[in-house]
Amino acid sequence: MIGTTFYICSILGFLYELVLSYAYNGKFFSHAFLYGPYLPIYGLGSILLTLFSKYKKYPLVIFALSFLVSASFEGLSGLLLLKIFKIRLWDYTNHFLNIGGFVCFLSAFTFSILSLLLIYILLPLIKKLVNKYREKLKIILGILSSIFITDLIATLTK
Repeated sequence: MIGTTFYICSILGFLYELVLSYAYNGKFFSHAFLYGPYLPIYGLGSILLTLFSKYKKYPLVIFALSFLVSASFEGLSGLLLLKIFKIRLWDYTNHFLNIGGFVCFLSAFTFSILSLLLIYILLPLIKKLVNKYREKLKIILGILSSIFITDLIATLTK
């Protein structure tokens, strides 16, 4: 289920960012680090946030934990991308309560809302999908992983 969650959320994150770029700039723009239509930060973040599923009876706890974890994860990811690869894929410098332009209140709040959607809606759907199509998904995940690894190598060696 982890692989399926990673790829679904990476692709949904890519689409989410395209919609946001269009809403803010009137044009589609990709903030992708890789070539493919996915943003692994969303996939990794979603896997991290699935740890909060055990608090499903307490949505406010999930919201608060997601706020802290997603803000920390986004901030650390942005800082590492800048320090290691010398790129800044997002900049919240002009946003309320930003920290180094890597994270801000609005992004942390938004990711907390998205975390609730992940835990209460998307993860149960992914679980049903995995249970129903387990064997077919193994093949699809193998293909996606091959594409993703090739993309990662191509990006890192350019």
